[in-house]
Amino acid sequence: MESSSSSYEDLIYQKIKEAGEKGIPLKELIKELGLDSRTANLAIRKLMNKKVIRKNSVKENGKTVVKYFINEEPTLITVNLDNIIEIPCFTCKNLTKCGNGSVVSPTTCTYLSKFILMNIKGAS
Repeated sequence: MESSSSSYEDLIYQKIKEAGEKGIPLKELIKELGLDSRTANLAIRKLMNKKVIRKNSVKENGKTVVKYFINEEPTLITVNLDNIIEIPCFTCKNLTKCGNGSVVSPTTCTYLSKFILMNIKGAS
């Protein structure tokens, strides 16, 4: 039984994905896939619990229509911390005196500037 439920989820997911940014109403989804409303609602609930799809109310021709949309995958930002120990601030004797507006500051530090420039060139 789990496998058939999973295949319904796959079918519904694909149909919602095909609808794209305009989304798809439940009635249309049921009609196009030939599912009964109980089966469709169960599969939709599972997909929503997994946060794979979402439903939004949309105004169309003066009427409010509930449509289903694919949740976009979040963009992951990766940061490489391998060279963090090389940042000059960690070994600087003026660290406690350093700060914006002070005589010693990140904006005037030649060591930090060199480090940043070297790593920008290395990252390109």
